[in-house]
Amino acid sequence: MSSVSRILPFATEASWATGRWQTLEKYTSMATKDTGEDFNVSVGSALLALYRKDTAEFTSTINSVREQIASSMSMASSLSIGACHDTMLKFHVLSELEMIAGTDSPEVDHGKIIESLNKRLAILGAYLNDKQYLLGIRRAALQLSRYILT
Repeated sequence: MSSVSRILPFATEASWATGRWQTLEKYTSMATKDTGEDFNVSVGSALLALYRKDTAEFTSTINSVREQIASSMSMASSLSIGACHDTMLKFHVLSELEMIAGTDSPEVDHGKIIESLNKRLAILGAYLNDKQYLLGIRRAALQLSRYILT
């Protein structure tokens, strides 16, 4: 594995966390087959679709990532909550991206979205790194969302 392949997921995360959309576009375009299936690179691609206001591409990317994650699950990887924590976090992230982007329902009640996002964050409990990761993705998605949540 090349050094570019190893750092690409971190570079894409840093790009969306800092709102550098042209840099994110450069990094996601560098993705090979192996790195293109990395979750952070895929989230970066979904966020770029939001940046371009391409709802169809956003939805397609989210659905593709969801299918990829689901197909990688096995009995052993879902035997316990601990064993499937990372997988559940990824599904959690995808659902929140859809909520924030407004692609999961035509009617939007901003109060209910905020309430739901707050409850979903509380579910993560003491997993501070996961909360930090999720909040970084939320911030990026909220910047690009067609809805203004106040």
